[in-house]
This record gives sequence, structure tokens and C-alpha cells, in this order.
Amino acid sequence: MNEPSSSEPTPALPGQIPAPPPIRPPDIISPRGVGPTYQVGNSSETNGIRDRSHPTDAYPPLKKKKGGCCGCVGSATLALTSLFIVLVGAVAYFGPGRFVAKGYTVVRLETAETMISVPPDVATLYIGQMITYKPPVTTVPVAILAQEMIVSGDFHDEVSLNGIKVTALSTARFAKNLEVYAAEFFDKGITLKGELDGLVMRSGH
Repeated sequence: MNEPSSSEPTPALPGQIPAPPPIRPPDIISPRGVGPTYQVGNSSETNGIRDRSHPTDAYPPLKKKKGGCCGCVGSATLALTSLFIVLVGAVAYFGPGRFVAKGYTVVRLETAETMISVPPDVATLYIGQMITYKPPVTTVPVAILAQEMIVSGDFHDEVSLNGIKVTALSTARFAKNLEVYAAEFFDKGITLKGELDGLVMRSGH
């Protein structure tokens, strides 16, 4: 005689209420391959803000800002930087050779900061890092190639200033031509009787 299956309800005897079916255990689903258990739809959004109830709920990627004014400034800065690199490279490469060809004596200054208070007797090219040139009177051609320089005094012949930052004080007076190749040239009120030549990226007072 076959016994009733445990999943089937027990038949009721005459005059009795049939027994309810046994409680079915919940289905167990493997988490593998199942999507996120937190809600990602629009129903959980309030005023455009998503209710993030799971630590791995990713934030939307940041949108890159369009160029606009910032893009223009960045492009201009890059262009000026490139121009400056070319300028410094040209002056550093061709500068000494140009003055040597003219018969200048080359003086290399090894110290980080140098102050020159005695003028040269012959046309001279000074090469250094930070140079302060302050002889009262210079009667021969002078050229300075340095990262930064400050010049003053009376110059009776041609002068060439080549560097990143060039400052000419109000006491600097040039009887002939002045050549300036610099990223920054600060004219504090010089007196110039000759011509101003060269290339300056930014000038100030």
C-alpha cells in the first residue's frame, strides 16, 4: 500500500476538516550570477539624489569640463612655455659663440650669486646663475648670460642681457644699443639713447 507523500495533504476522514498542506521551505538561490540586490532604478531617487544603500554603488563618472576660458589660459601658458624653452635654448647655444666670434672674453662665474663692481677692460661675456652688475661706469661692450640678473651704472658701449629674469635699475644708462632676451624684463626707469632689441616674453616696472 502506497503511503501518502509528505508534500501532499493528508486525506480527511468522513466528518473531519482536511489538514492544511505542509509549509514549503523557501527557495534558496545561489548569489552567483545574480544581479545587485540593492535598487538602482528611479524609484529610489529623491530630488535627483540616489539613495545609496550599498557600499559598492558606483558614483556616476565625473564629466570633463569644456575648454572655455580655462582652456584658453592653459593653451596660452603652454605656448609661452614652449616659446621660452626655445628662446633659452637658442640663447644658451648660440649666445656664447656669437660673442666669442666678436672677440669677447668669456668669464664663467662658478658661485650661485656673484656681484660685479669692477668694470672689465675689454669686451666681456659673463656667464653665471645670479649676477648683480653695478660698476659706476663701463666703457667696453658687455654681455651677461644668467638665470637672473640686476644691472646698473653707465654703459658707454653696446650691452646684451640674456636670462630668465632681467632687472635694469633706474640708475642704468645706456649710451648705445641695448639687447635683451628674457622671459621677464623689469625696466625700473632706464635711460636709453640707442635702440632696444631682442625678445621679451613679459615686461614690467
